[in-house]
Amino acid sequence: MVMLTLTALLVVPGSIVGLAAQLPLRLAVGTSVPVSFGIAAIATYVYGRVGVQWSLGGYAVATAFAAAVVGVVGLLITGATWVWRRRHGPDRTGRGSTGRGAVGRSGRRRSWWWLLPAAAVLVSAWLIGQMILTELSATVDGTANVFQGWDAHWHANYIRFIHDVGLASPDQAGRLRYPENGASLYYPSTWHAIAALVMGLRGLGAVETYNLVQIGSVALVFPLGVAALAWLITHRRFSRPAAATSAAVAALATPLFPGLPFVEVMVAATPSAVGNGLAGLVAAVVVAALADRRLVPAAALGLVGIGGVHPSAMVTAGVFVLFWWLFEGLWRPVRGRLRDVVVLAGIGVAGVLTLLPQVLTVSEEADDISAFEFQIDADRAATWGKAVTLQVRHVQEWGIRWVLLSLAVLGVIVMLRRLVLWPILLWGGLLVVCVNAMGVFGNWTGGVLRAIGSVYYNDPRRIGVVLAIVVAAAVGVGVGVTVQALAGWLTRLIDPITDPDGRGADMARVAVALAALVGVGSWVVQASPEYAVAAGQNQRWGRMVDDHDLRAFRWLADQPRAYSGVIYTNQDEGSGWMYATDGLPSTARHYLPPGETAPLTTFLFHAMDRAGVDPDVDAALAELGVTYVYISPPNYWGFQKPNEHLLRLEDTPGLVEVYSESQVRIFAVRAAFTEEELAQVTADSPFPPDRRTPLTRASALYGPE
Repeated sequence: MVMLTLTALLVVPGSIVGLAAQLPLRLAVGTSVPVSFGIAAIATYVYGRVGVQWSLGGYAVATAFAAAVVGVVGLLITGATWVWRRRHGPDRTGRGSTGRGAVGRSGRRRSWWWLLPAAAVLVSAWLIGQMILTELSATVDGTANVFQGWDAHWHANYIRFIHDVGLASPDQAGRLRYPENGASLYYPSTWHAIAALVMGLRGLGAVETYNLVQIGSVALVFPLGVAALAWLITHRRFSRPAAATSAAVAALATPLFPGLPFVEVMVAATPSAVGNGLAGLVAAVVVAALADRRLVPAAALGLVGIGGVHPSAMVTAGVFVLFWWLFEGLWRPVRGRLRDVVVLAGIGVAGVLTLLPQVLTVSEEADDISAFEFQIDADRAATWGKAVTLQVRHVQEWGIRWVLLSLAVLGVIVMLRRLVLWPILLWGGLLVVCVNAMGVFGNWTGGVLRAIGSVYYNDPRRIGVVLAIVVAAAVGVGVGVTVQALAGWLTRLIDPITDPDGRGADMARVAVALAALVGVGSWVVQASPEYAVAAGQNQRWGRMVDDHDLRAFRWLADQPRAYSGVIYTNQDEGSGWMYATDGLPSTARHYLPPGETAPLTTFLFHAMDRAGVDPDVDAALAELGVTYVYISPPNYWGFQKPNEHLLRLEDTPGLVEVYSESQVRIFAVRAAFTEEELAQVTADSPFPPDRRTPLTRASALYGPE
């Protein structure tokens, strides 16, 4: 039911807007997911500015408003077109809405080939989701298992925050990130806003919501985006059966790439994965809008939607369209070079202006983003080899998939034969950026490529995701076009006299397409469960939050003043999960330290052991409203060294130890309680300090450092 709820939230609003734009139902549904994200991206920002809470009702109102605007604009455009034709006559260029490249109206007989990629997307999404859920369900606590990684900490907390507070405006994320002062922070919240609606509708906890919505959304968007990119590559130069088969094979082959759905789940890079997974679909809709102007609203809202999920996705879609236009559309325009440029520029400007606050924020933080380092210790030849074979971080654990790469090479040969050069050049450009991220080139090009790669944090894994999307589309093209060429050869054996309607030829084309899909599907069932183990079980052992922590969270939630102030936690230890699990107001909602943005929180990180002795420490505790201090080593990263100022608090005069089990220590701030309250808390403790166990890093319990 959770997956059905998520699917409805992602499909229904976008479909309503598509129908308002007079799209046929299949196109309205096919373009709906990024459009729904676009509606949510705009609505959350507007609601945050005017003080309206984000809710299902608010989402419905935003959908109705968007549909009304799109409908009115569509009527105006239709009226203007009618007047133009009355005055100037019909379009004699043959490049109207039914021109080559259109995906809407057509003078040809009705085709059902679109059912093939549609079914393949659904089957692929089901396979991905089912495989990961099977592995996750086998872990402790099943679908409610706390992820022991980096980004998931923030994402789950953000979902809880939006659900509890009703504030999903991306420019006010500082209220969650910096409890000390709610300092300004812009963080794209569109995916989290949808997840928060699922949490409320299904009555789930934040952790379970994060797990399920992450799996469901990633499982859906990758096959959808890869299929759309394969269609974009083939729809102008190949037959309709070849384009449909290519898109279907690409969608079904997506789970064969561990770097697409599975590694992104394993590392919890959820918004980035969802946004970039949809980039191929948005690019295809933008290009298709040149032939069918009814798609313009879907293109613009889709661009806004993936940008609202993650800024890099808007750049990815823009790069796809740019390469298509430079090396395809510029030389073979759809409606004319000038008209095409005007439409493409209009869609791009609409997307950028709608997300202008985000664009400006990313620009302000460009230096911080570009500072990320993921270079590897390898020579130049090795980095080229790793990039070409998609052996980036984490993906390399499964080795090179030679058969997949061979099928991609087949796709390249097919494209070269028809002079479809832009996907090959796109792959080459991404390849150079990926290689530079592994080891910066030693001349001025290194700096330029680094600036480009900063959109992806100069992380070869993130760039590798986009590379893998292109390669997966090439696999679909190679297999799809080849099997349809085989079908074409078979049809020449059919006697046209005995088969005047060509039904035998049609059946041959359907048969080879289904055979290709069955073969790919069988391959997925055999190979992909290995990747699903990593997605569903890696980072699921109790390294950061184990049974001791969960038990301590539940106990602390029932204590006096647990919610009246804030609970000081060490962000390096991941115990800020207490906010996602029990709503406890921890000072750390992310693994990253707040730095100068939250000076009191940072000051206490290095001075907590002077509580009750140093007036500045006591003043900081009072100003922040700290009622409890929660300590639970070890740290997450190796560079995060043990903090002696937090590990040695037993004899701190300003703190009273009230809970001590295994690695967990909870201290009450003496000045925040009366003596009677302190006595009550200590008496209620199931693990009072006089029964303490040694505070160690417990490597055997938590795994290797």
